[in-house]
Amino acid sequence: MPIMPKPSASLRLDSSLLYHCAVVSSRVGGQVHELCRERWGLSATGWRVMVHVGELQPITAKEIGARAAINSVNLSRALAQLDELGFVERHIDPTDRRRIILSLTRAGQAMYDEVAPITARAEQELLSVLTASERTALRALMKRIWQHSERWVSA
Repeated sequence: MPIMPKPSASLRLDSSLLYHCAVVSSRVGGQVHELCRERWGLSATGWRVMVHVGELQPITAKEIGARAAINSVNLSRALAQLDELGFVERHIDPTDRRRIILSLTRAGQAMYDEVAPITARAEQELLSVLTASERTALRALMKRIWQHSERWVSA
């Protein structure tokens, strides 16, 4: 019988926040990503970029990359895909001609308006097992962790 290595005492999947977040995101987000891929040919990264443009427009690619932790190669590919699909447009920022700002086209806004509520309903369903105060606490804690991760990684 082969000797099985002992699991690491420092990592336990059943109690790992990173693992749980990744699995939940894959399960729930995967449904939205599949819809985007099947209906529009849009990648998961493309949808992540589109959500940022849809919610925060006008916004720059650099701002999206920093906020969503998307590296420049994947961000560039996603923007090329969104350009090809006719979902985003680029404009020179009138206050700083060195900056290119992104916004959704009419087609992009229509797609965003269709998919964003599906994403919101999926989140509501996922969180329906929690009380209102638990949802509030979870959102506050996740925001703190998100902000800390941003500072930690950039340090």
